[in-house]
Order: sequence, then structure tokens, then C-alpha cells
Amino acid sequence: MTVGVRRVAIQSVGLIINRSKWRALQFAAEVTAHLTERDVHVNIDAESAALMGRDDLACSDASLCRSDMLMTLGGDGTILQASHIASPLGIPILGVHMGRFGFIAESHPDDLISNLDRLLDGQFETEDRMMVRGEVVRGGEVAFTGIGLNDVVVSKGASARMLRIETKFGDDYLATYPADGVIVATPTGSTAYSLSAGGPIVDPTIQALLVVPICPHTLSARPLVIPAEKTVTFDIETDGGDVLCIADSYHVFPLADGDTVRVSRSEHVTRLIKLGHASFYRKIRDRLLWGERLNA
Repeated sequence: MTVGVRRVAIQSVGLIINRSKWRALQFAAEVTAHLTERDVHVNIDAESAALMGRDDLACSDASLCRSDMLMTLGGDGTILQASHIASPLGIPILGVHMGRFGFIAESHPDDLISNLDRLLDGQFETEDRMMVRGEVVRGGEVAFTGIGLNDVVVSKGASARMLRIETKFGDDYLATYPADGVIVATPTGSTAYSLSAGGPIVDPTIQALLVVPICPHTLSARPLVIPAEKTVTFDIETDGGDVLCIADSYHVFPLADGDTVRVSRSEHVTRLIKLGHASFYRKIRDRLLWGERLNA
């Protein structure tokens, strides 16, 4: 993990909004008004701009990439969307939590406006989160590449039978086991799908990969935490049905019998703006009710 301090004033902000949340669209209008009052140029994706009645601010993903900062209004899924735009160029992202859960988002609507001047003056720290890269090799050629802030997943569809997944770490063969799939998650993604599949919670500042089988049909297949520099290779055996390689739920590629999936640390990172409101451990306590006794 790398922590940096920003000191350059922000002159343009790109807004990425969860359009399914009317509250997020309403708050986006409020944020836009505050930004334009401070002579900050605002870029909004075309569909959201139309819903807000601000076609004058509509832009493409390419224009969002020219922003000094991206601000997401939604949940963690909206941050994942922004990370795919921002990470290749190192653009910092401020996540405003307007979702139901939210482990990655840093700010809340209640405190964003009060912190706006400090943000625009560049008085904030950033934290680099590692990302993961997945490649599908078919017939000796790379047929698909996708990166994820949370994870890369190999998963069978409803119509597919159980997969057989031959797993290697570098040149070391581990096992071939039957399962519904496998997740390779970053520490950031350890509180997402990986957690639901029985994986461990890992502090997002740790540099590691989590390998978590999905419903393995054996008691010996358990989650593993491995060094971030390792490459994990899966050879997929399937007798038909839908099998997919998925990066962050956004990039989806259909797999075929005999495909090889290689997963490794990405050269890109997601640069998150930190305001110091809630530590990772406080989020665990508050959002997972860690250590609480739940009575019916």
C-alpha cells in the first residue's frame, strides 16, 4: 500500500452516480451546484446528466478520464465502476456512501459539503489499493483480459454441472478439485463475494491475494492467502453449460472446456481519497456487527 498527500488544487470533478438511487441523483444536483459556485468544472456521464436535466454537463468516459478527481455517489459497486475508469491514469476517487453496506466508500452526504473546500484545495491523502488481473488463455492465445479492484471469479452458471479446477501457484501444482467455481480476491475484495464464500477478512493495506473455492465438493479445499507476487493458474474442465470468467462483476467472458485462467496482481492500482472518518476496523464493527451477540 502507498499513501500519498495531494497538494494540487482540483479544477475539474467527474461524477459517477448510481442512477437506480433517486437520492443519489438528488444529491448529485446539490454537489454540482456547490462545485460550480467554486468555478470547478463538472463532468457527468450522459445518462445521469439527462436524468438530472443537466445535458450541458454530459460527457463520455474519455472526458471523465480528464477530470482531476472522480466522485462516486452510490455504494461500493459505483466505486468499482469508477476504478475501471480511473486506475489506468491514477485519478483519485472519493466514494460517497449512499448504498446499503459500503466498505470502500470514505465519505457520507452529511459531511461531504463541509469538507468540500479542503478537498478542492488538494488537502487530502490518498491510499493505493492493489488490483487483480485475470487472463483467459485459449489455444495458446490470450482471449480475454480483465482487471478488478475486488476480484476475478470463475463461476458456473445455473445450467452447468460442477467444474473440475486444476490449481497451480506459479509452477507448483496444488490440487484438482470439484467446485462451483473459485474466487481470487484482493484484500479490498475480502469483504465482498469472497467473504460470502467463506474467505477471510484481510486488512486492505496488506499486499496479498485470496484464493477461495466456491462450494467445493471436498473438505480439503479451503481458502488460501498467498503473496501478491504469485500467479494463480486454473485449468478448467467442464462438460457443458455456462461457465464464466468475471472481473468485478463488470467484465464477463464465457469459458470453454480446456481454457486456462491466469490471475495475478495488476500493474494498476485504485487511488482512494482518505478523509479519516472511519477506519477499516470500525467499518467491520459497525457494518458486520463484529462481536455482537444477535438474539432472535
